[in-house]
Amino acid sequence: MIAEERRRKLLEALRKNGALSVAAASGLLKVSRMTVHRDLDELAAGGMLRKVHGGAVAVPPSETQRDLARSFDERAQSAATAKQRIAEHLARLVKGARTLALDASTTVFHLGALLAPPAQGESLFIITNGIPLLQELRRRDAGFRVALTGGEPHPRTGSLVGPLAVKSLEGLRFDYAVVSATGWMQDEGTVNDSTPEGVAVKQACMARAHTKVLALDKSKLNFLAPYLLAKVEAFDLIVTEDGPEEVSKLTKRRKREVVKV
Repeated sequence: MIAEERRRKLLEALRKNGALSVAAASGLLKVSRMTVHRDLDELAAGGMLRKVHGGAVAVPPSETQRDLARSFDERAQSAATAKQRIAEHLARLVKGARTLALDASTTVFHLGALLAPPAQGESLFIITNGIPLLQELRRRDAGFRVALTGGEPHPRTGSLVGPLAVKSLEGLRFDYAVVSATGWMQDEGTVNDSTPEGVAVKQACMARAHTKVLALDKSKLNFLAPYLLAKVEAFDLIVTEDGPEEVSKLTKRRKREVVKV
């Protein structure tokens, strides 16, 4: 049984019973207790459940959304080295662009310190809904034209969201939209995120971009999150700490692997 199927069954059992012991989960899934602990750790990290001694308990829906929307500082501490590597790849990828839409993720935040200043006689316009990223770009004073979307501040993520954020992107076009996400379910081919408000802004950026880039570290592969951002085929490139990869090539290779199995 693959990891995402195991975790889905764990969540179903928790929703039904409210609590689940490690021993019961091991019997249900027919896997070792160590495997159950790893799955519970992954789901707990995403705010999908709360681990307790000997097992886990369900998290109320209202609390789930709050836990998933971790603060900017909390998220910045996770996989920091991988995010730095991703930013280095992204900086090379978007070099020469004239217009960029960048999301409020901590992954994309690292790009702000590495973007090359525009060449003499050229300009680079950047719009973001990330308040920390705007502050970083302004601190550098590297000749960028920088704008912040409209919208309401999210209470924890350092982002602007809501109808005004989406509306402020109307009429704009971008060479690249660079966004991150909470998880990419490889077998399902879906990219998911932690809040519906964040999803709406990212989708608006993607809809207005010539090249759509998904940037996420590999710890997020096959990580379950509740809100659909897009099918993976909606992106042109995926950038992990290993570098950029064209989605079309990745998808073809994935299909060959499935057929081979």
